[in-house]
Amino acid sequence: MEDAQRGRSMSEHIVITGSGLASALGHNPEEVFQYLLAGKTGIQQVEELASQGLGATKCAPAAPLAPHSMEIMPRLADLMEKHLALLFHASSQAMTARFPGTSGLRPEEIGFYAAMGMVDYGIADLLPAVLKSRDRNGNLDYSQFYAQGYREIYPLWPLAMLNNVAFCQVAISLEIRGVNAVFSPHADASVQAIAEGVASLQSRTAKLVLAGGVGETVSPLSLNRARLSGLLPPLGDSPQDCRPFAAQRNGTVLGEGAAMVVMELESSAVANGSIPLARITGVGFSCRTKSEAGAPLGNALARAMSQALDAAGIQPAAVDVLVAHGEGTIHGDEYEIAAVQQVFCDCGLSLPVYSSKGSLGHLLAASPALDLVLATQMIKNQTIPPCPSSIPLDSRVPFVVPAERPLAVPIRTVLINACSPEGPCASMVVEAIR
Repeated sequence: MEDAQRGRSMSEHIVITGSGLASALGHNPEEVFQYLLAGKTGIQQVEELASQGLGATKCAPAAPLAPHSMEIMPRLADLMEKHLALLFHASSQAMTARFPGTSGLRPEEIGFYAAMGMVDYGIADLLPAVLKSRDRNGNLDYSQFYAQGYREIYPLWPLAMLNNVAFCQVAISLEIRGVNAVFSPHADASVQAIAEGVASLQSRTAKLVLAGGVGETVSPLSLNRARLSGLLPPLGDSPQDCRPFAAQRNGTVLGEGAAMVVMELESSAVANGSIPLARITGVGFSCRTKSEAGAPLGNALARAMSQALDAAGIQPAAVDVLVAHGEGTIHGDEYEIAAVQQVFCDCGLSLPVYSSKGSLGHLLAASPALDLVLATQMIKNQTIPPCPSSIPLDSRVPFVVPAERPLAVPIRTVLINACSPEGPCASMVVEAIR
């Protein structure tokens, strides 16, 4: 527990030199950020989900992607669908954005870390097998299934349900053969992936790292999992927007997307002519201790923030923007408010706070990776997008949430939060290049 809660400091500066993004508002960081500045939202009501017994449901489905160019068996690609396409798009975009690409690097010198949620099967994947396994009365007959029905299931179908298969396909396509790992399934997983990439660079086990996350495809299964976790309001409630820190918040909205960054040592970036976007200067992790079992997450999140700040060597007053987890649930936001008060005390009264989930939905495992990419855009543009769905604010909110219009402020340091409904919390510090 002690090791899991210790923040990681950066012995040598780690910089971001490329980023990629796929979301409900578009498929590159600059485009999405401009939409956010304009107050746009990707959240919509999806009638197809209502026809599947879920009632009126809002989510933030990813905008359509152009067909990918991966050399992969078409049937396997169809099974992994959006999950694979989103990860491949964000990964290849991030690698392409880095100048001068990966020239001069061997595949074994490139690390790959990603946070990934569940890959769900589609009814169409199993329906032919079910139809071949019925008795005369139309009921499922297991003897029929084992005699003939199972043959209707694509042999590689079980592999497609493993999230690391999509990860491997992307690595093969991008010719990445270095250190790698998959983290799953909640928001803290992206910070774990990025922190592991940082550790690989500092230990010199990789010269370049691609890290980030991809969210789950919105489906009846993913929606029901989120509802069981307490992220969504009960089935039958009127569909709600995600309203982080709002007085009338009632749950989050699931979103689709992926976000990836390319990281390297700052000395290497300078030597090869790469253009750094920002530095990652500290990460922190915590979770509820044994004595806190069943207690609110506020204390754990406060520890994660403090450890990230300590690792970066800065005080809370040095933070210019907090990109909150801000999931829009009644209790989740309440715990985060308490954690911010605990860490920032009086200096939090003027602290600008932003949450992407009101516009792009909750990307689960990919959420903090998305927020990291947005943080680099905030630093570049010196502006925080508005959170229009947060009006009116909860009266207990002790910080500044720009709701009606973008907020232009000097931005040098951004703190990003991520929480899991199961207890783990994570934070990371991103700083401008000075």
